[in-house]
Parts: sequence; structure tokens; C-alpha cells
Amino acid sequence: METVTAYTNATETTRTPRTRCTAKAAASKQTEVPKTPESELMSVDEYFGILHRMVDKYQDSIQG
Repeated sequence: METVTAYTNATETTRTPRTRCTAKAAASKQTEVPKTPESELMSVDEYFGILHRMVDKYQDSIQG
């Protein structure tokens, strides 16, 4: 593999040529992830409520 050194504005940059990568056969197969039932999903209000409490707790810890 040949490297090329270029000098630009008093800095040295070394570039190597790109090589082609081939994907492995196992990587091309994607396993299907089972979907979560809607009864187990969190609502937007629940999520932001938890997030708000976490932020409040963090702010209290750094203030006092």
C-alpha cells in the first residue's frame, strides 16, 4: 500500500488510498427484532415526566 505525504501550510498530512471492504455474508442477513406490544410502550407524557424528574434531581444535586 502506498502512502502519499502532502505538505499544506506548514502541516504534514499523510493520506492512504482507500481499500474496498466487502460485507460478510452473515452481516447481510438481518434478524427481525420482535416488536413491543403497545401495552408495554410508554406514553409521551410519562417519558417527559420521568425526564423532568431526572433533570430536577440532577439540578438539585449540583446546587446543594
